[in-house]
Amino acid sequence: MNRLLFIVFIISSTLSAQVKISGKVVTLDNSPIEFAEVTLFSEANVPLKNSLTNEKGDFSIEHQAGTYKLEIRQFKEILHSNLITVNSDYDAGSITVNTTNVLENVVITKAKPVVERKIDRLVFNVENTISAAGGDAMDALRVTPGLQVRNDNITMVGRSTVRVLLDDKMLELGQEELANLLKSIPSDNIKSIEVITTPPAKYDAAGNSGLINIKLKRAKKDLTSLSLGTSYLRRTYDGEGAVTSNFMYNKDALSLTASLNYREGGETFKYRDVIHFPDELWNSNQVFQRDYKRGNGIVNIEYVISPKWTSGVQYITNFNHIDGLRAGNTIVNAYDTNAVVKNVLSDTHIDQKPNFHSVNLFNAFKLDTIGKKLTVNLDYFKYSNKDTRPYDGTIAEYNPDSLQYFRGINSNDQQTSNFSGKVDFDLPTKVINWSFGGKVTILRTENILSAFNSGLVTDPVTNMPEITNNSSYDEDIQAAYVSGSKKFTDNFEVQFGLRLEATQTESFNANLAQAITNDYTKLFPTLNMVYTPKENTTLGLNYSRRIVRPNFAELNPNVTYINPFLTVEGNPFLRPFTVDNIEFSFGYKKLESKAYFVRENNAYNQIGFPDSDTYNVRLTNRNLFNINRYGISEIYIFDKFSWWNSYSTFDLNYLTSESTDPSALAVDGYYVNFSTNNDFVLNKNKTVLFNVYFECMPVGTYGVNKLDLSSSTSVSLQYLLLNKDLRITLRGNNIFRTDNMRFNSTVSGVYRDSNYYTDTRLIQLSLNYKFGNKKLNVSRRETGNTDERARTGN
Repeated sequence: MNRLLFIVFIISSTLSAQVKISGKVVTLDNSPIEFAEVTLFSEANVPLKNSLTNEKGDFSIEHQAGTYKLEIRQFKEILHSNLITVNSDYDAGSITVNTTNVLENVVITKAKPVVERKIDRLVFNVENTISAAGGDAMDALRVTPGLQVRNDNITMVGRSTVRVLLDDKMLELGQEELANLLKSIPSDNIKSIEVITTPPAKYDAAGNSGLINIKLKRAKKDLTSLSLGTSYLRRTYDGEGAVTSNFMYNKDALSLTASLNYREGGETFKYRDVIHFPDELWNSNQVFQRDYKRGNGIVNIEYVISPKWTSGVQYITNFNHIDGLRAGNTIVNAYDTNAVVKNVLSDTHIDQKPNFHSVNLFNAFKLDTIGKKLTVNLDYFKYSNKDTRPYDGTIAEYNPDSLQYFRGINSNDQQTSNFSGKVDFDLPTKVINWSFGGKVTILRTENILSAFNSGLVTDPVTNMPEITNNSSYDEDIQAAYVSGSKKFTDNFEVQFGLRLEATQTESFNANLAQAITNDYTKLFPTLNMVYTPKENTTLGLNYSRRIVRPNFAELNPNVTYINPFLTVEGNPFLRPFTVDNIEFSFGYKKLESKAYFVRENNAYNQIGFPDSDTYNVRLTNRNLFNINRYGISEIYIFDKFSWWNSYSTFDLNYLTSESTDPSALAVDGYYVNFSTNNDFVLNKNKTVLFNVYFECMPVGTYGVNKLDLSSSTSVSLQYLLLNKDLRITLRGNNIFRTDNMRFNSTVSGVYRDSNYYTDTRLIQLSLNYKFGNKKLNVSRRETGNTDERARTGN
């Protein structure tokens, strides 16, 4: 009996002396490594215990206290080895390893799911669905869960506009310029799209509802691959032809990715506005037809100088030529007799040549073997656009009859440059994984504007003496941040951060003969918490504060005449506004539910201010609204069958708005959105694929606008040939022509009803052939220009 008690005592003492050794295995770009083998060896090099890392790169081993060798392998290759002495629970932190040679002769067949959820973002793996195959980046964004694209404006469903990054680089472009760039990037070159609802502190604070990060495809070890593609699409009135290419090479220490793409075609937009003045009804119809040529080139080079030093350069260029005609016809009826009293005809010719160049230089230094890292980025981009818009027309009045003429021109030669330098440190410790850094941004915009407006005259205008006005906008931002992440237990993780941004701006306009300056400093906290009480169940809490800064076009006070009755102008006294986002999430297996609250403080928006006496409408921006949005959202992933998988989203929120201007009536109301994306495999060889995508927005509100029903149905059929190297895709978008943007508002007592259609109904046939092997993917890196290109305006 005593011997038995002695044995029990010894076993109990041994168990009580056991400690937990844990850590996380990541690549040089901080991506987690799954299925790495972590082994604990005795001092005599005898293997004692081992464990495999999970999808987050985490591992955990329990053993007695002592001195051991910790070794990490993958596919029989040693990635990391060091001696450790443990007397209590030991957290190795993030262990950074170089996986350059790991997958040389290994093919991984496990495909990522179409939708992945991480602590601060949703990842949509575009390459694993055919819903946007053969299209461009805008097509891929349209089918991304949680996003909505209307009239080339990208928003988060149920919320407001977002900022867009390309490979972690902020695209500092206005809405129109951003759309031109994204339409030149083939969706076949996109690996994934990240919807970052609560960006960490290392990202710039700009962006109303968060960030969208478009990740391009890269190459794995020993890859030489060339993809060539061509496509033709037909819209209702116009067509488009495109050629695409993507070259990938990775050998020894050199990695190279290059793509060159070109699209040429046309598109037609139709706009209808009905304005109810007190005594007249203005019914305006405009047809905007434009032809375009879009080119895009991207080169990404990375070189591993040593196991502790990686250097690289990325160059992006985008060149466009847009030639269009906007033809307008406005019929004016008297309320009392319903008789036609006026007819306004106008033609506006548009000639634009926007060009964009961006260069990034980066260096990543591995400071030790446990994850300490220094990353330095230098970025420069140059944007230019020559925009010329002459217009002319007539206005006929009846009873008595008269005919008047008008003519004018608006020209703008814009030059924008941006330089930024960014330093980031990753400092994992046993207690908290820290990261901190800083960034300096210098933005300069110069505009040479010339304009002429004849007003209404009795004779045709033959001479247009233009008046020139120079204007500029300078913006400097200095930022510093600190953030940390801590895994308290296996089921509770916290990510937190604080960012400080100091901003100085100066806007000068020759007509005003004065400079308008602004200087402010703000703090932007972020918090992400995830608790997993049991398998397949997660609870989360996220909070972030963001800022929305006006771009140059929104600040420029120069008046642009569309016709004698419609003008567009900026507001030099416009101020940035902050946005607070908080959300609670609950996840169970394939279902994720959220409850969220968004507060926009002194938000600005473009509003048309009508004048009942002159019948003029002036479009401008003003800080008018305090907006509260209360909502719930759902996302469900269905993958019960090998031949069918889908994801579906639902969003319902209620918005309340307070307006500081009694003439602009803010609208309170509901917003509802539903979408579903379904992929089907139609044969055993998985060479015939089919996709159906449907989206519906029954009702919505924002600011002064109330939105009406719109929906869209799209289908895709893909056939894989020649060992799946040849892809033939037939795609139909908005096949029932129900994707109209319809809204109404009341400003200064004048009711306006609008219906905009951008001809998104199309059918497209595309072919893509890939030469070389099939390994696809290299390191990702964050660059220093992560937030500078979205506000150059037009």
